[in-house]
Amino acid sequence: MNLDIFIRNIEYGNYFTNQLTLSATLLGLLIATSTFLLQSGFSSFEYSRTMFLKYYVRLTKFLFLLLTYNIIISIIFLYLECSCIIAFAFHSFFSLVFIKYFLDFYSHKGYIYTINSTKFNPRKSRLGKYLRYISNLGFIQVLIIITLLSIVIIYPLWIGDFREFTARQGFISTVISFVFCVVALIKILPQYFNFSEQEYKQKENNELSKEIEVDITQELSILKETLIKNGRKELEDTIQTNNIDGEVEIHLSDKKDEAFFVINVWFKSSNVEQIVRWVEKYTYDFFKELDDTNVDINSFVLSYFLHIEGVDEAKMYFIRAKRTELEQSFRKSYDPTEFVKSVNNKVIDDLFRSV
Repeated sequence: MNLDIFIRNIEYGNYFTNQLTLSATLLGLLIATSTFLLQSGFSSFEYSRTMFLKYYVRLTKFLFLLLTYNIIISIIFLYLECSCIIAFAFHSFFSLVFIKYFLDFYSHKGYIYTINSTKFNPRKSRLGKYLRYISNLGFIQVLIIITLLSIVIIYPLWIGDFREFTARQGFISTVISFVFCVVALIKILPQYFNFSEQEYKQKENNELSKEIEVDITQELSILKETLIKNGRKELEDTIQTNNIDGEVEIHLSDKKDEAFFVINVWFKSSNVEQIVRWVEKYTYDFFKELDDTNVDINSFVLSYFLHIEGVDEAKMYFIRAKRTELEQSFRKSYDPTEFVKSVNNKVIDDLFRSV
């Protein structure tokens, strides 16, 4: 039988009633599965819990959205007048939110892939990093992403009138969303076991114990590797500074219970104000990058030793911040100077206090 004839012969009222029931049932199953994974599923994981938790949070967000879409579309066609216009408006709104949630998931998937591969992400802007993580997944994966977005969002509109959304289009869109969710749910547990296997191999290869010191050491190693892949080459070698004549190198201590960075900078300038502005900008960018990482470390220290031309001893610039404090400070100010002022725990050499 021709597919188009089959679709025309469907009793949409019965279909949307059944779809409402099926989507609500699947939504309940998704809530149960995600609750288990997010609350206790990663309790045995010692490394990068945050990274794996965010993976499932982003996955369940767009699955929740798809099932909610099916439920609301079904209600619109079952119980509302002017259903075509309302459904079109809702589909348009849904499309924008779905694109954001779907790309969030694949950007984070690209983040996990990048730190476990030889790929890098040297982009400095938030949008640049976001898109580069997606592109790091490879051409085939990017093509799949575009295809899936087209099938879920554009295809239901393409088969009808772009100015309204008929019951036929609602049928097609909800079937696509439902199949999408079923396939994704089937893959959730195998992916979880895959993450568990990665965790087991990591313990085995590094002969790790249960003590927190070892946990932190492993997290610091992951953090360092992530920063290097993101273009922070001064963790490997001395490099030229940007916007000022000098050199910088960073050492990440593995003897601390926090991320403690010792930053040596050699300036060929004696302009104190210029040096302070550079340190503030460097601090802002570095903390921004640290706040975006997905490791189980929530305290960061930048301990500068500033070697200034014409000054005998290195000058100290010390600043410590918790992740929660960073998030609050970033919301308050986009200006590096104001940002540094908002961080409470810092020790600055007298030479820089008046600047």
